[in-house]
Amino acid sequence: MSSAPGNDDDTIDIRPANAGGVRRRRLLRLALAGGGAVSLGAAGLGADRLLRKDQGPAIGSATESAIDLEEPCGTHLSRLAPDADVVVIDFPSLLTQGLTLDRLAAFVEKANVPHDRLLNDASLAAAIKASGDTEASYYYGHDYQAADIARFFRLADSEGIALNPHELWLRRLMRQLGWMAQGATGAIITLTAAGGPVTMEMRTVILRHEISHGAFYTVPAYRRYTEDFWASLTDADRAAFTGFLGRQGYDTSLTELMLNESQAYLIFTRDPRFFNAAAIGKSEEEVAQLRQGFIDNMPEFWLRALATEPRPPASHTMPGCPVQSAMLTDGRRTCLCYRPV
Repeated sequence: MSSAPGNDDDTIDIRPANAGGVRRRRLLRLALAGGGAVSLGAAGLGADRLLRKDQGPAIGSATESAIDLEEPCGTHLSRLAPDADVVVIDFPSLLTQGLTLDRLAAFVEKANVPHDRLLNDASLAAAIKASGDTEASYYYGHDYQAADIARFFRLADSEGIALNPHELWLRRLMRQLGWMAQGATGAIITLTAAGGPVTMEMRTVILRHEISHGAFYTVPAYRRYTEDFWASLTDADRAAFTGFLGRQGYDTSLTELMLNESQAYLIFTRDPRFFNAAAIGKSEEEVAQLRQGFIDNMPEFWLRALATEPRPPASHTMPGCPVQSAMLTDGRRTCLCYRPV
């Protein structure tokens, strides 16, 4: 496997989030103003080392703004401060994210692929190519509930699928979290460091979108509310959202996926590059009415505030990681970002 540009290696160096620091995403397809879109999904491993098999990292807690301001050289883990059942994986690149999660994405929600079995490497590569994407652009951000991830790994074992090192790292993380057990509650959401097509402003959009998915998976009252909202829509409204999501590569036969993505785009993706009224063939007034109706009746819990709060301001002090350097601290390799003099 080749290294991402500027990286010395392509293994995974996991570092826990600094709970009190400010250093520091499945999203969507980047929607064009005319209603087109680019999927916010997944991609890429950077200068990271694999977790040791005998122990995993301690996972701290971090707020949305703290996560958004991070510029990871390696893969960072943090529990979302308002909901510890949501684990945020902040990857150093789209490629790292994709190598870790593309097969899982295909299994759980992508169109034109089976959801009762896993794709081997050749079939996965063919499916990604057929979609018009690459392993780095299959998604810009991801979100999965614990039950689906556990099912993925059980099938990998029973079907003899050869998982790559990044996927094996994810399985070790799931075991550490206790999410391989029947009935476990939890969700991962992911994003990547700025670089390539991902700008700092896009990080803020992707993170807010993915946070809403995390709440859908871990807060039963919010899941029920979203299901009721979907049922209350007219057939035309549901068809409008389903058509939009189908054009992004989601499997439109999966009702829960449709309603989950609809709430995330409609309420928590306030950027016309990713979602706008034209994307679902409606007027701005119609979309505003749908949005306000959803917000007015939301359950009272931590996500409600994010439905109307501005996103954290994007950092402009480090738009990427121009130079990476490694040093040893307490016997561990630490990746640093700095600007060349």
